[in-house]
Amino acid sequence: MKTPVDARRREHMCALRRALMARKRATRAQLSHATGLSAMTVGNLLREMERRGEVAQDETARAGGGRPSRIARYRADYAHFAAVTVEQRAGESAFSLCVYDALGGTAYREAMSLPQVHADSFDGFFARAQAAGCRLWLAVFVLPGVAEGDEMRTCDLQELADGQVLRRIREKFGIDVMFENDVNAAVLGHAAAQEGVTAGIYFPRTYLPGAGAVVDGRILRGHCCFAGEVHYIQGSERWTALDYADAAQAAAMIGALVTMYACILAPRDVVLYGDFFTKPLLEAIDAHVRARLMGRFAPALHACRTMTPDMERGAMALGMRRMGALLDAQDG
Repeated sequence: MKTPVDARRREHMCALRRALMARKRATRAQLSHATGLSAMTVGNLLREMERRGEVAQDETARAGGGRPSRIARYRADYAHFAAVTVEQRAGESAFSLCVYDALGGTAYREAMSLPQVHADSFDGFFARAQAAGCRLWLAVFVLPGVAEGDEMRTCDLQELADGQVLRRIREKFGIDVMFENDVNAAVLGHAAAQEGVTAGIYFPRTYLPGAGAVVDGRILRGHCCFAGEVHYIQGSERWTALDYADAAQAAAMIGALVTMYACILAPRDVVLYGDFFTKPLLEAIDAHVRARLMGRFAPALHACRTMTPDMERGAMALGMRRMGALLDAQDG
């Protein structure tokens, strides 16, 4: 049974960890000032973290001489997490597979394209990452589908629709696993830490369009995680019949969707993802939206021909948040 003392100690450890991870290297005095904890408490907690391998402490001479000051360094290689993202290219699933350390540095990276994806398609990547010395605690999967909690309820990649891949990685490699929709992660990565509403719409062409929105740094999922299923607004059959090569037709269809989405969420920025976007097409969409909204409430439009960089940034942000919780959980 936890006591108030146990709870307070855990709170202190979490505060110290966050302060040291933010600075990467710091003296006890600096950490005491940052956390409000006494130097003695900081020293005791650092020794505990050092015993488990989470922190390293060295002696460094003070500027101007005098007694050496002990510097605590958070060990980035203490824990790692993997991020798996996918984008459709030339009829294949192009996967980006990255491993990040506890401080967000890239420790390992692979890429692979698969015509078909199966539950065991990622086994080799995780095995190679572990063989390369990565201490995996977590895997973040960013895939086209619907997430409920950390479970994948549906997936556009039919071979993964039953969620087997998440269960397999949990059981085979003994790590935590979380799942996020691809557009949600991309918009989170694009929005970074800015306040307000940022929205994104993905047009993969081989599948129906999907959208995501981030409000003050948090993904908007809605009831039953249905937020973003925008192809229902104009009808799935119209998107299936759309000729994306016809600039006038594409501008009218996409402009109408952006206008409706803007009226509902009033985002400051909307990023449009698709390999067919050109500057003239984006300008035509922008003109359509501004005309419909009388030039007053139109969001700033951005076009990206690939989602992968934004998805990777979003996956890393999600992974860093979860890793913080996992690291704090080891304190009781």
